[in-house]
Order: sequence, then C-alpha cells, then structure tokens
Amino acid sequence: MNLVEEGFAHAVDNQRLIHGVLKQVHVYPTRFDYEDYFQEAIIIYALTYEQYMNEHNDASKFKAYIFQKLRWRITDLLRQEMRYSEVHSLDEFDFSTISQKTNKLLENLNLGTLTAIENQIFQEHFIHNESLVILARRYGCSTRNLRYHRNRLLVKLRASVTL
Repeated sequence: MNLVEEGFAHAVDNQRLIHGVLKQVHVYPTRFDYEDYFQEAIIIYALTYEQYMNEHNDASKFKAYIFQKLRWRITDLLRQEMRYSEVHSLDEFDFSTISQKTNKLLENLNLGTLTAIENQIFQEHFIHNESLVILARRYGCSTRNLRYHRNRLLVKLRASVTL
C-alpha cells in the first residue's frame, strides 16, 4: 500500500478530527456544502500524510500537524469562496429593486463642482475600483495627497446627498 492510500485510510479512521476542524472553522453539518468541505478535507489529509511521511517519517506528531494544516486550508477555501461570491454577486443582483429615492439622490449629485483631481478619484477610485496606490503612481503624487482629496470629495458628496 502506498502512502496516499495509507493517508486515505488514516483520514477515514480520523473522521472525528476532520469534523472537529470543520466545526472550529464554523462549517456545520447544517450547511449545504458541508459534505464538499468534508471531502476536500479528506483529500488534503491524504496528500498531507504522504508529504509528511516522506519528509519526517514520524507519525507521533502528525495529528497536531494535520489539524493545523486542515484548519488553514479550509479557512483558505472559505475565504476564496467569499471572494468569489463578492465578485459575482452583481450577476445575481436585481437592479430594478433600487428605489426611486436612491435614483433621485444620484440625480441630484452636482459633479460640476468637483476639482479635476476629485473628478478623477470619483471616476477611477469609486466607480472603477482602482486603489489609491495605483492612482498615485499613475498621476505622480503621494497616496496621502489622494486620501486628502478623497476625503474632501466624500464631504462634498455627503453634503449634496443630504440636501
């Protein structure tokens, strides 16, 4: 039996450890994708077992090692899923639900009162989601300067929205 098969056998024997890891990262059996995370944890367990035995060949410290490794990897998977859902959430968003009041507030914004740099920050930072660091490099100024103009822009926008 090779090490990966041994790893899968150990994973099946240590299902309680895997359930404990999932519980610690707040993935509970009531969650719709619990079984997916459980299967992923079994695969990670088997592959990590093979790697650990090739490097250390000491099974006495493996449980603590695998517990931490599973916890980190499942946390990474959860973060990856969260980032994916944040990016793709607009695909599911129904823009027709935006209220008339919100549309009226957006129409009342007077963008003509903005300076050139504030207009650039409004377009590139707020609308196109460019970071201030990238904008600072592009325009040859400091991020502190851009933060100052961004804060002034926010004050102007808040004032025009509250009117």
